[in-house]
Amino acid sequence: MITLENPELKLTIRPDSGGRIDQIFDRETNREWLWHPSGYDASQSRSLPLGASFDDHWSGGWDEIFPNDAAGEFRGRSLVDHGELWSQAWTVVEADSRQVQLRYCAQTVPVQIAKTIYLDPTRPRITIDYRFENQSHDTIPFLFKQHAAIAIDAGDEILLPDCLIEPAVLEFSTWIGQPEKTSFPKAFAADGNKIDLRYTPPPSSQLREFYYSSNLTAGFCGVRHGRSKSALIMRFDTAAFPYVWVFQSYGGWNGYYVLVLEPATTMPYDLETACQHNTCAQIKPREVQQRQLIVELQRS
Repeated sequence: MITLENPELKLTIRPDSGGRIDQIFDRETNREWLWHPSGYDASQSRSLPLGASFDDHWSGGWDEIFPNDAAGEFRGRSLVDHGELWSQAWTVVEADSRQVQLRYCAQTVPVQIAKTIYLDPTRPRITIDYRFENQSHDTIPFLFKQHAAIAIDAGDEILLPDCLIEPAVLEFSTWIGQPEKTSFPKAFAADGNKIDLRYTPPPSSQLREFYYSSNLTAGFCGVRHGRSKSALIMRFDTAAFPYVWVFQSYGGWNGYYVLVLEPATTMPYDLETACQHNTCAQIKPREVQQRQLIVELQRS
């Protein structure tokens, strides 16, 4: 476990678990922003085989998904469940109290990934820089997305810019009931009535939802926590992350009460479909790509 600290925030990072941010602790409000299932023990080290089931081993925190979501054969390669970044240990290149540099060489695609997590010395602000290097002579279609499990309370507000939303898998949805695209935060229930997806319902609702957002008019997403009167905001260039996936379980999936925010390069989760729709990211032969995500806390 690696800890980054300033007067505002404390971050914990787990190189053994995908190099992920395991917790974001706000010192001012005493709030832990990232969700973990009941019984989670951060002190226990983890070692998973490549290809482990994501759902069977999901322990919350802030995972990253690459080079795919759905497992299966894709253009001559065997891709594993939710990609491989989340399950594998990363190499720590350098670390101090303000930043950590990590590296991982993918096994299912010939790509090396590096990331630097930097905590501002005085502000509640985190910068994450990613570098992807294609080490082959092939163009590689891929999906890269954040998978930040946010701890929520009933009545919290989901923050998205003006955008279009659509259910990712209508059969999974128990709140949205129509397949068409609508303008956030409005959608339609199965009976045709309008619904407002902005505010999180209580666990007693037993709802679950999963939708894509596209045509973002600005590069951000986040959640405002009503009780602490603070908000966690992710900011990004829409050229780097043109979509935001939003997964919600309000007691309706595995009994979990969690919001997952997922700025993404690609839509939908099936790479072949995304390639056909020209909504899939690609990295050219020997190309190096860089992406950046900024995370900040706002307090009212």
